Amino acid sequence: MPELTFEQSVWYVPLCLLLAAAISYLVYTKKSPWNSLTNWLLNGLRFLLIFVLLILLLNPLLNQMVNEVEQPSFVIAIDNSTSMVQGLDSVQQQQFLTDAEQLKQKLESKNYEVFVHTLDGKSASLNEIVFDQKITNLDRWLRDLQSNYEGKNLGGVYLISDGKYNQGTSPAFFPYNYPVYAIGVGDTLQKQDLVLQNVLYNKLAYQGNKFPVVAEVVNHGFAGQEVRLEVRGNGKVLAAESVKFTSNEGLTRVELEVEAGENGMQQLDLRLKVLEGESVASNNFRRIFVDVVDGKQKILLVAPTPHPDIKTLAAVIEKNQNYELTTYIPGVNEWKEDKYDLVIAHQAYSRYKQANEAVQKQREQGVPALLIFGGRSNILMASRTEELFTFSQKGAKRDMIFGALNDEFSLFSLADEARENFSSFPPVSVPYGEATLPANAEILMYQRVGSIQTDKPLLYLIEQNAQKSAYLLADGIWKWRMQEFATTDGSETFDDLFLKTIQYLSTKVDKRKFKFYPESNTYFENQTVKFHAEIYNQIYERVYGEQVQVVVTNADGFNKEFNFTPSSAYSRLEAANFEPGLYNYQAKVTLNGKPETVYGKFSVKELQLEELDQVADFDLLRQVAYNTEGKFYADTETPLVDIDNFQLQGIIHSQEDIFPVIHLKWILFVLLTLVSIEWFTRKYNGGY
Repeated sequence: MPELTFEQSVWYVPLCLLLAAAISYLVYTKKSPWNSLTNWLLNGLRFLLIFVLLILLLNPLLNQMVNEVEQPSFVIAIDNSTSMVQGLDSVQQQQFLTDAEQLKQKLESKNYEVFVHTLDGKSASLNEIVFDQKITNLDRWLRDLQSNYEGKNLGGVYLISDGKYNQGTSPAFFPYNYPVYAIGVGDTLQKQDLVLQNVLYNKLAYQGNKFPVVAEVVNHGFAGQEVRLEVRGNGKVLAAESVKFTSNEGLTRVELEVEAGENGMQQLDLRLKVLEGESVASNNFRRIFVDVVDGKQKILLVAPTPHPDIKTLAAVIEKNQNYELTTYIPGVNEWKEDKYDLVIAHQAYSRYKQANEAVQKQREQGVPALLIFGGRSNILMASRTEELFTFSQKGAKRDMIFGALNDEFSLFSLADEARENFSSFPPVSVPYGEATLPANAEILMYQRVGSIQTDKPLLYLIEQNAQKSAYLLADGIWKWRMQEFATTDGSETFDDLFLKTIQYLSTKVDKRKFKFYPESNTYFENQTVKFHAEIYNQIYERVYGEQVQVVVTNADGFNKEFNFTPSSAYSRLEAANFEPGLYNYQAKVTLNGKPETVYGKFSVKELQLEELDQVADFDLLRQVAYNTEGKFYADTETPLVDIDNFQLQGIIHSQEDIFPVIHLKWILFVLLTLVSIEWFTRKYNGGY
């Protein structure tokens, strides 16, 4: 029931009654041309009019509960991945969508609200659905539906799918809060087929070398038959092997050796010959991309004596197949004369002459260096010899400190969890004293005493006269890697820091004024290709606002142009919708009236996840339906019958509604009626 309240005190109501009665009495007490009955009628009309107006001045409020009934709604979730229509012709596909439309109309005939969703999570019209999704993540899809319809009267979800997923976890393990009515589509029987399931290969190869390519071939129903597997590149057969199957089911690994050709990104196509009777031919093909480089970067690790740090650094360096490590310990290893890209000196400037001479020879040739100062290092000699290293050590004292990463370090980035991981590493020994750093030094790690981070450097990097150097004022870093492995079963943080330090030092200084490059050399077809541009002036300061013209082409005649104007260090060019293949890009910019051009390549790989498995998984759909108290259907007709048996009720949503009475339109009509009757009665009886 509505309740009437007043903003003013309710004690004003009797006063309004008295005031209305007094005014109407004064108006109709004098002698009038009509009889007493008419006079009392007019008196009453005037009283009601004045009383209502006075009450409205008190701003009465009407408080009432408004009930709204939310009818149940259903979602028809259609798996629009490519595997849903494999082996179906256009007529069968249209019939499939027609059945879904009948299901929608049946639900709507029962006054249920119906929504249609596809794998991308968006609402869709049944006549516009295209089965083109390359990835199926059923669990994430069903979770998103649960989130989108949270708090709504969702009667259930009709999941029309073949039950196959190739990303995410199994939807059978998550208790969705709505019933799933699963409708199975597809064939649960394995047809005759050959599948080039997986290809194992090195993404990096060295020119002139042979590298292995291992193909995994799955056979369904071709016992006793033989098929040819070829690897093609640049229109030529680079390797081939015949595969003979001894049973009707099984996986065969085929290893081929391919010679790395010219430098750069190379596209290789693996193809199985299609045998008679195969149900699907598209899964007989795989495309891979291999980056062919000139050779490995050579790193020289020099130490006066064996030390656990040496084994630790060797383990980190050897993780990267682009590096070739040579270790030289006088009396343990023989000196190997070669041209190196980086020298690492452990216990730098020790009293061992042979080790010092090996390092100094590389430094004189302009080779970048990572100098690690340990307990055997002569800090005084290093300060006198090294132009970029000045350290005033107090006697031979050393101190135990922790390492703390510098958040403002900008030469390269580390993982988000790196700071937290390094904070738990054990202390290391450093020389006790003060280091004087050049102005252009980049501190990667500070020294931390207890919980206090000092401004003393532990690891810093410098570039001067096109030569890079790094200085680590501690040995015993092997304990850091051991600690991380003990707590995380891995050493990613430690390895990442030293690998990126080594990569920065060993990379040749690039003095080009224009650099343009993709974030990655390889993308999948559903990913966006992202490019970065760096533009420098005559004194190698970063500049912005220059327009970059980019042209992307491939061997199939693809040609697309982009204009890109970097406005900050975070600006990037993003381009999407590239078909699988190998692409060339050319970027141009004009600096001081002179054109600068950069060339490069990137690859786009095809997602073939949907083609690998041709068998529908109805057991998964049954499990999902059972877990959610729904039901599984093996066809699209049976659900129409069960809809008539639904006993779903609407949800009543009650809401308190408070609004001023003066906003009621009928109040105005009441006042006009009172005034009109009074005026007409007076005129009719000869009044004025």
